[in-house]
Amino acid sequence: MIAVGVDTHKHEHLARALDHLGQGLGGLTVDASLAGYTQLTQWLRTLEGDVVVGIEGAGSYGAGLCEYLLAEGITVVEVERPRREDRRRGKSDEIDAVMAAKKVLANDGLSTPRAGGTRQALAALLIARRTCVGERTRLLNQIQALHTTAPLALRERIGEGNGRKLATRLVKMRTRGERPASEQLIFTVLRDLARRSQELAAQAGAYEHELTLLISSLDAALLQEDGVGPISAAKLLVSNPKRLKSEAAFARCNGTAPKPASSGQTIRYRLSRGGDRQANSAIHTIALHRARRDTQTRAYLDRRINDGKTQREAMRSLKRHLSRHLYKQLITIPLT
Repeated sequence: MIAVGVDTHKHEHLARALDHLGQGLGGLTVDASLAGYTQLTQWLRTLEGDVVVGIEGAGSYGAGLCEYLLAEGITVVEVERPRREDRRRGKSDEIDAVMAAKKVLANDGLSTPRAGGTRQALAALLIARRTCVGERTRLLNQIQALHTTAPLALRERIGEGNGRKLATRLVKMRTRGERPASEQLIFTVLRDLARRSQELAAQAGAYEHELTLLISSLDAALLQEDGVGPISAAKLLVSNPKRLKSEAAFARCNGTAPKPASSGQTIRYRLSRGGDRQANSAIHTIALHRARRDTQTRAYLDRRINDGKTQREAMRSLKRHLSRHLYKQLITIPLT
């Protein structure tokens, strides 16, 4: 086997090849463009033997290269970034590329790159919706803060309430010409912020609708699962469970795998703080929904608590169970 390590950057990629004994076979630096990808592919085909390319940053600067090489039928794996203890010899693009190739030879810290196509579309929709929701929250907070310090007459005219209620009232109100100029300006700013917040809410709703349509076209049964909405379903699909070898690997990926936290005669476990936090958020949301509305889930939690578990430990067990249950369905969904 010939291992090729690629250190990726925004404008160029540096590749270094090693044989099965770890001896250098040369390297190449190419532009991060279609022409550069073609040049690198042609060079890889000149290497004799089974070539495996390890890309550092296959989900960021190396995403385009990863997609191109896979389309050309070349085996690609993702290499994790070097650990601090691995940088004793210093850092350079040359060292990083060689280190990536050595990890491919040692089969150390490798993973299957996440799929593109549909998964990328889901990820883009999630990012766009999250941006809209975050910006709308910021605007509603600003409305509430400006309302608190507004002139008394304007504040009483608008009424009390949280940012959402204030925004709903403000978009329906009109400027009063007899009021002082400063008060009219403050009202204009508040109304503009309210209108923008409603536009963002509508845009977020449109993105959520697109997510629903896309997920339904992949597997409508997923949205029939109790507690699984389009946002949670998209977060789980974006983590690309099909690339993982087992449901235990998926649990480690989404942060629901138990970690030992025992001491003395106390034997207990806790949830991992690592993994894909968006997928973990989806599992948490589903668990909360089922704990409140599903009688079987409520009975499961009560049974675990009666066995001596705390409420938090019982929820940890529930999340692990949900991860196992959802994994079986998620790996059947085709992502292009």
